[in-house]
Amino acid sequence: MSSSRFNTVFGAMIMGAALCALVLPPTAMDRVRKNADLALLPVAKPTRAIAGMFARRYGAKTLPPGETVRPTDQQLALENSDLKQQVTFLSHQIKELRLVEDERKRLGPLLQYFKPVTVIGGDSTPGRESLSIMPASGIDTAAGTAVMCPEGVVGRLTDARRVRLITDPGFKITAQFGRWSEGVWSTIDTEKAACTGIGNGTMRIDNLTMKQVEGLKASDWVCVGEDTDFPPVIHGLSFAQIETIRPMPAKPLFAEIIVKPRIDLRKLSEVMVMRK
Repeated sequence: MSSSRFNTVFGAMIMGAALCALVLPPTAMDRVRKNADLALLPVAKPTRAIAGMFARRYGAKTLPPGETVRPTDQQLALENSDLKQQVTFLSHQIKELRLVEDERKRLGPLLQYFKPVTVIGGDSTPGRESLSIMPASGIDTAAGTAVMCPEGVVGRLTDARRVRLITDPGFKITAQFGRWSEGVWSTIDTEKAACTGIGNGTMRIDNLTMKQVEGLKASDWVCVGEDTDFPPVIHGLSFAQIETIRPMPAKPLFAEIIVKPRIDLRKLSEVMVMRK
């Protein structure tokens, strides 16, 4: 077909389309469209059937109720990794809870007098040693209330939310001494010892002479004395161990005994506060 003839036919088609769209009424075009659909039916029907067959075989299928799409290998790998992390986290939590429970059991009968309370954090004031605790019901919130942990005495409440540690500078406990020997506990007779906190997780005893401490040695236990205002239920309980014994530089006749709790009280996550 020559270009001039093609242009003539193409122009006629354009004019016809414009005539159908702008001049002829819609009802007339509907009749023509129906006839065109009938004319194309021999081609359209088998084409639609073939397309439907491919869609049923290869297209997305509707799953029965309760079934889900099978995940890909990459999705399964990610899901397995998440589950492993959750198992590790939960296992660690279970281990910590078991340790806490074991520590509480070490208190034995004392647990009926004290209630576990969560520690929020330590004291940010330089030179001071105390802990902030969560609000709790059923505890004695009066200033001076005894606070413990499985390792022994922790300190006293200064108010309902703060515990002053025994290692805080100036904290005083009347103390006595004891020792484990081949599984047998024995009390060491000495004069009353004034144990005072000096900070940095440490306490000091400096009111006894070198002669009075001749029977003591490093690793002996320091216990709550009976001549103290702590509750009677914790009298005799150990709270620290002797670290060093030496003559005081300024007063050589007197001993300087440095003692430390077995654990760093500033890092406790839970304490036991005396119940009402």
